[in-house]
Amino acid sequence: MDFRKRAFLKGGALLGAGLTAVGFSKEEALGQVPAGVYKAKGGSMLDGPNYIGTASKGYGFRANWARSLPMVPTVDPAYKPRRINKAIELWEDNQVVAYAEFGASGAPDTYEEGKRMAKTWCDAINYEMENDSFSFDGLRNFMQGLVDGGPTPSGHRTPMVFVTIPAWGYDGPSMRANVWQVAQSLAAGAHGVLICETESAEATQIAVAGARYKWTWPGVKQLPLEGCRGAGSQAFAAHIWGITTAEYNRVADVWPHNPKGEITMGVKLENRRSVQVCEEVLSVPGLAFAEPGPSDNMLSHLGWDAVRPDITPAQRQALPAYKQYQDNLERIRLAAKANGVKWLGNGPPGATPEQEIDQGRRIGPAGPEARVQADRLYTKRKMPY
Repeated sequence: MDFRKRAFLKGGALLGAGLTAVGFSKEEALGQVPAGVYKAKGGSMLDGPNYIGTASKGYGFRANWARSLPMVPTVDPAYKPRRINKAIELWEDNQVVAYAEFGASGAPDTYEEGKRMAKTWCDAINYEMENDSFSFDGLRNFMQGLVDGGPTPSGHRTPMVFVTIPAWGYDGPSMRANVWQVAQSLAAGAHGVLICETESAEATQIAVAGARYKWTWPGVKQLPLEGCRGAGSQAFAAHIWGITTAEYNRVADVWPHNPKGEITMGVKLENRRSVQVCEEVLSVPGLAFAEPGPSDNMLSHLGWDAVRPDITPAQRQALPAYKQYQDNLERIRLAAKANGVKWLGNGPPGATPEQEIDQGRRIGPAGPEARVQADRLYTKRKMPY
């Protein structure tokens, strides 16, 4: 017998004897599973009888985003896209962007979900990672699924995708420590990022810097903070966008600060402290859209009264804190309007959907398809969906 083979066999026997001595059976020591012991088969949550993916924010496989209503009569069937970011193109045409929500459960289903949602009747997709599964692998698979399932009915390679991340905009130091999440989201091919719990102009500036490279194109105003996206992050994103890395370098900048930019940065001002600095935050150059986070803002303003089960909605709305809450939502909306930031939210209290659009509503969660259809009829939309 060859010396090396004898040594290998002897070593294996000694290893087995050693493992047996510390409590492993002979079968376990040799990698053999005794009869009756469960053996992993490489399955996932999707294979489990109690899979709860349908309880995720994105509703898992339950929601059907396939269009069921006819397109509005003003749609141009010969429409040709002129931008990569579908939302910016709609905003330039004074249209309202409707977005679907997808929150990954953690199961390896994001690629298939991306393929399924590629032809959604919505214009954009909020990929939710603030509260749902935080995985950039999942995001990359989702983006590739959108590409493979596309293009969209409008001719865009994918819907616009913005990522909600758990890098909260409390202050400069905390955002500086977590701004890598912005860069990772964009490197995965997303078109924008939404920063939650924003209550600091400094944090907002850093988040915008995280979406930019270290250069500023001629004719575009320099920002106080240099961009911090690193060289090498272009390759996968450019592939998702269907352009070369050189072309990506040209358009991977924040809109509307750079009119040719294709990246859209947003903020949520969703607590009492956010309200007090909303004018300062929303004046930061590089922001495209903003929302008040009405649910979290209600929790912040009303505390336990926002969720206590022993009061009716009418009693809750009669509380002084509720009136302050509504006033503050309106303050945030007016600050966004004053700074030209697209409004993700409703209009003034009591406004009809048409009045909300007239007052500046330009993006929001889709809700029922019929509601979005009514918006598109009112705005005489031309882009297919």
